[in-house]
Amino acid sequence: MPNLPRWPGATIVCLASGPTLTQEDCARVRTAGLPVIAVNDAIRLAPWAPVLYSSDRAWWRVHRGVPELHGVPYTGVRVSVGPRRGTATPIPGASGADITVLRHTGVDGLERDPSGLRTGGNSGYAAINLAVHLGARRVILLGYQGGPHGGRSHFFGRHPSGLDNPSEANFAAWRRAYDTLAPALAAAGVTIVNCTPASQITAFWATDLTHALAEEVAVPC
Repeated sequence: MPNLPRWPGATIVCLASGPTLTQEDCARVRTAGLPVIAVNDAIRLAPWAPVLYSSDRAWWRVHRGVPELHGVPYTGVRVSVGPRRGTATPIPGASGADITVLRHTGVDGLERDPSGLRTGGNSGYAAINLAVHLGARRVILLGYQGGPHGGRSHFFGRHPSGLDNPSEANFAAWRRAYDTLAPALAAAGVTIVNCTPASQITAFWATDLTHALAEEVAVPC
């Protein structure tokens, strides 16, 4: 995994872009000092995140590789995955951004080879696999809704033209994929704590963010 950080034995927070993700919760995570992987547009609320992940190559192109956020250059690492199983091809149209592309090794389960990722069909799933590669022994999830909430699929509303918005069939397939990831993570000794309010993902233990953070010791980022 060239150019990627490592936090052996750490708790890593994965921030996805579900409708209950808030600026306040992102700020609490930052204050706690835990390593963070921002998934897709969650980077808008956490521009300080050291890792930005998206499986969606169209998302990278639409956002030109995310050269900056709020007028400030983004200095974290960018990570994606190949478009098809067995591939790790560069992303065209991302304005030359330095995006580390890992090999696509399938949809279900957990990839243990750090050169690849299982995708689950969605970026949030792959980000959990990435967190394991970066050393996580515990992963806190925020913004992992697994379905619409309050009439929205994302905290920001709908994606702009050029990007797909998920259907209920998409959400159902993603929830089924998480069911295959949970036992593989348990076998690897990795604990997942879903702190997403009203999450429809039932594969992982759920609690609130206050309780999850109370158990943590900050790891320097």
